[in-house]
Amino acid sequence: MEKTQTGTRRELNLSQLPDTPLANFKTVRFGEIQYSPEQIIRMDRGILGFEKRKLYMIIERPEDFPFKWLQSLDDPGLAFVIMDPLLFKPDYRIQISSAEAELIKANDIGKCIVFVIVSVPTDPSQMTANLLGPVILNTEKRLATQVVLSDQEYSTRHRVIA
Repeated sequence: MEKTQTGTRRELNLSQLPDTPLANFKTVRFGEIQYSPEQIIRMDRGILGFEKRKLYMIIERPEDFPFKWLQSLDDPGLAFVIMDPLLFKPDYRIQISSAEAELIKANDIGKCIVFVIVSVPTDPSQMTANLLGPVILNTEKRLATQVVLSDQEYSTRHRVIA
């Protein structure tokens, strides 16, 4: 059984997290950050090439919009630029297997948030996004997985700025 993500944009609202004690973590890029346990995202398979890094959090800074950061809590020097693919490819659709949906305990993939990892070179006009390796986040369970799509329509180096 395949599960399909629709083209509906969903926002991650970090301001609705409950009040809990904060932990500190020193990152290479952002310095010392505070986070609550509810902000932790677990990726049991990690990101391709970084499979041993399992714990992440999303950092949103207004000055970086529309980009966000997927910051590893296992490695202070590891942070990925991510963004909502519907912002630059409104017709982006993915299908994931039931097994992949089960990894993040997603009964309804339409309620999950999909991000893509962005590569930002020295010349930002050459920025690309990996549409074949989206990250799917179940916001209720705080579980995520990177899936590898076999769709010939997408690439690992899709130009963000056309």
